[in-house]
Amino acid sequence: MKSLYRMGLLVVAVLVLVACGGSPAEVPSALAPSDAMNVDNADFVKIRDGWQSQVKAGLELGMIKPETIVVDEYMSDSDLAAVTDYYNKQLGTLGWTYRKRSPGDQDGFYIGGYEHGTTSLVVGALDLQPFGGKGTYVYVAYGNK
Repeated sequence: MKSLYRMGLLVVAVLVLVACGGSPAEVPSALAPSDAMNVDNADFVKIRDGWQSQVKAGLELGMIKPETIVVDEYMSDSDLAAVTDYYNKQLGTLGWTYRKRSPGDQDGFYIGGYEHGTTSLVVGALDLQPFGGKGTYVYVAYGNK
C-alpha cells in the first residue's frame, strides 16, 4: 500500500511541473554513487519500476518533449537526508526553483520537482534500509519544453 502511495505522489509531483522560459539548466552530478545497483526486494523493485515508467510519462504530460528527457538512476552511499540536502542546495545554487506543490520529504523517501527556464526536473530518493539495503536509491529525470 505504501508503494502505491509513493508512486501516486510521484505522479502528482511530475504533473505539477510547469516550466516557463529561460536559459539552459545545469543538473548536479550524482552524490557518492555506489557500485552496487541491486537490492533484491520485491517492494523496492515495484517502487523503482513504477518511478521509471511514471516519471517519463508525467513529464510528457507536462509538455516536456520526449526526445529531451534524460534519466539517471543510481545508488548512493549517503543517507536520505544527505541526498535530499545535497539536491536542494545544489539545485538552488544553480538557479533551479523548487515546486512548492511537490511532495518533498515523506516517511523514508523524497520527491522534489524543480524548474529552470524551460527545463523541468524530478528527483526521487528512497531510503534503502527498509528494503535490506544500505544508502539511498536516487532517480533523477529532466527534460525541456
